[in-house]
Amino acid sequence: MSFPGIPEEALAALEEPNPFDVGLLRKHVAPLASPPDAPLASILAYGRLLLAANQIVNLTGARDWETLIEAHLVDCLEAARFVPEDARVIADWGSGGGLPGLVWAGVFPDKRILLCERRGKRAEFLEEALMRLEFFHAEVLSGQAEEELRMEGEVDLIVARAVESPAKLLQRVRRNKVRFGTLFLMAGPRFEEDWDTLSEEVRRSWKLAARHPYSLPGERGMRQVAVLKPA
Repeated sequence: MSFPGIPEEALAALEEPNPFDVGLLRKHVAPLASPPDAPLASILAYGRLLLAANQIVNLTGARDWETLIEAHLVDCLEAARFVPEDARVIADWGSGGGLPGLVWAGVFPDKRILLCERRGKRAEFLEEALMRLEFFHAEVLSGQAEEELRMEGEVDLIVARAVESPAKLLQRVRRNKVRFGTLFLMAGPRFEEDWDTLSEEVRRSWKLAARHPYSLPGERGMRQVAVLKPA
């Protein structure tokens, strides 16, 4: 069954986020865009679409504004702080409901954002969201990320958030000869342990160039961006 479309009745029934959460979101948008008003409005509009569509298709575990903003949108905005200015083409590997790709599209209007999603319903949601948000600098690549990106040519940056284990992802990227400059893994605090358990063969094919830790609001814990380059 295909994606039935974002339900208008669910959109209309959504409560507005409380001012505290909107202020929190603005605080994290501000370092990325000045003034932050237009990107903030776009990200909130995306959040509405995601929460409404999530009632009929499982796109994210977030069912309310507080969880969506604190655990997901802020996470994506924090990671965006480390995106190099000269990264012109960014691929969101396994975009799912658009995290972080659609959030980054909101704050990076001058970059081309590729949303790679093989699952049909999710890819169709992304297509509808792009149309409604009028993000003409972003597009959906519906299929296996490695196959779609091989046809695209080289991209400057690949980002992966909650897709699969680092071991599987790192092997897939290198095995399939995807051409790219840098890989961002949005990971939890246990990434170092995951990295240490990788086989010597996998580690030899990668250079761990940097790690950027940050904390999420409240008690939602630590996250980090692991920056990897092909060795």
